[in-house]
Amino acid sequence: MISTFGLISRGKGLEYAIQALPPVVEKYPQVLYLILGETHPNVRRHEGESYREELQALVKELGLERHVQFVNRYLTKTELIRYLQATDIYLTPYLNPKQIVSGTLAYAMACGKAIVSTPYLYAKALCSEGRGILVNFRDPQSISDALLLLLDNPQLRMEIERRAYAYGRQMTWQAVGKKYAELFAAIAQEFRRPWAFITSPIVRRPTTTPQITETVTSS
Repeated sequence: MISTFGLISRGKGLEYAIQALPPVVEKYPQVLYLILGETHPNVRRHEGESYREELQALVKELGLERHVQFVNRYLTKTELIRYLQATDIYLTPYLNPKQIVSGTLAYAMACGKAIVSTPYLYAKALCSEGRGILVNFRDPQSISDALLLLLDNPQLRMEIERRAYAYGRQMTWQAVGKKYAELFAAIAQEFRRPWAFITSPIVRRPTTTPQITETVTSS
């Protein structure tokens, strides 16, 4: 099971993920790629479902009807977690190299999934140190190679999952809250002053505006 979830728009690069599948399903005919989520409301407002229809046409053109399924609706948190639990490889083929956040990638990391992603900024941070595999932008062959690498090597996939899950434990609300509490305590300790400051002289503002004298030298 391979999956991508989130609001669908052209910036997701899903066409490249679909184009990457033929060599994968040729070797692993049981592979299923799930594209989970509805079209982004702003996209739907301007172009309707044209992007999704293009993706569906591409699936048909490549003969992948049995290997790609669309779940065209907004998922609840419970549904999302269940889909992620069933996922073997999480894929984000996004196109914007400057993207600094991805809630979907954070969820996948927290669930301990093996991740294949293009190297946008947030993915580069999360997938470093062996927590995922980065592939080239707009490059179906690069995606195919990464998927096959993970499917051919279950031990590698398990090691990536282990590292992802361990890192994901640092991203829970409890862990983040603890880090903030430790930071605030450290700052308070650093700026703590002895009670003697109460007897220190008080610096008062001047009651009159200082006069500025300018000297002009004649030549």
